[in-house]
Amino acid sequence: MPKLRLRFILGLLLLAVAACRQQQITSADIRLELQASDNRVGETTLLASAIDRRGNAIANPGKLSIRGDMSHAGMIPVFAESDQSTDGVFSLPFTWTMAGGWIVEASLTLPNGDKAVETFSFEILAEAGAEDRSNIAHSGMGGAPSETSAVYMRISNRGQADHVITSAESAAAEQIDFHQTVVENDVARMDALDALVIPAGETLELRPGGAHIMLSRLTEDLRLDGKIALQLKCSAGELYALDVSIAHMPLNEPDDTVTFGDLVFSHRWARPASAGGMAHAGMPMTEDSSG
Repeated sequence: MPKLRLRFILGLLLLAVAACRQQQITSADIRLELQASDNRVGETTLLASAIDRRGNAIANPGKLSIRGDMSHAGMIPVFAESDQSTDGVFSLPFTWTMAGGWIVEASLTLPNGDKAVETFSFEILAEAGAEDRSNIAHSGMGGAPSETSAVYMRISNRGQADHVITSAESAAAEQIDFHQTVVENDVARMDALDALVIPAGETLELRPGGAHIMLSRLTEDLRLDGKIALQLKCSAGELYALDVSIAHMPLNEPDDTVTFGDLVFSHRWARPASAGGMAHAGMPMTEDSSG
C-alpha cells in the first residue's frame, strides 16, 4: 500500500476517533464560565465558555440557552440562546433591564442531548458613572441568597360588584404580601399594596413586572413542577383555597380554572425558590441541577 494512501487512511481514523470522543462528552465533563462586557443597565454581550476538566475549550459544544432573572421575585426574565460558538465560546447579545442583583442560568445542550447547567450572579449598576464592580460572574447554584418567590394568576370578576382580596396565607411562607412593580428612571422598586381589587366585570392579572403576591421567608423549597396551597381572603369574609403550580413562566395557558361564586381563578403559578436562601426564585430546583 502506498505510503500516501496509508497516511490518508490513518488521518481519517484519527478524525473519527476525535469525533467519537467529542460525542462521548457528558455534562459531568464540562464546566461553564460566564462574563458580561458591561455590568450597567442596558445592552451587553455575554461571553460563555464551555471548558473540559483539563481547562481546554470544547469544540462544537452544542446549543446554549440563557435565562436572566433579578434576585427579587416579580420581574420579567430575559432570554437569549445560540448554537454558534468559536473555540468553545458563545457570544450572546443580552439586555440588563433593571439595576440590582441578577441571577443568570446558562444551560448547554450537548450534541448527544445531555445538558450542563450552571447559574451565575451579577450586580448591575444603574448609571454609567456609578462605582464599577467586577463584570465576571460568581458561579454557584443560585448565586445571591434569596428566600422569596412570587405567585401569579388571573382573577376574573363575573359579578356586578367589586371584589377585594385583603390577605393571603400559605404554609409555604411565613409572610405573604401584595406588591406592585414600579419602574422609574430604569430602576425598579416594589410598592406594597393593601389589597387586590377586582372591579365588577373585569379581570385582574398578576404577572411578572406588575402586581404579584410575594412569598417571603419560605418554610419549604418550591421545587419545579411541584405545588403549594394558597388561601385568599376577601373583604366580605369569603375564603378561596387554591393550589398553585411551581413553574417557570408558562408559555401556554394551563387548564386550571377554578370558580368561586363571581370569581374565576386561572393561570396560577409561582417561581421556584429555596427556603435555605441558596437558590433564586426563577432558577430550576431539581435534585440534580447538573443534568
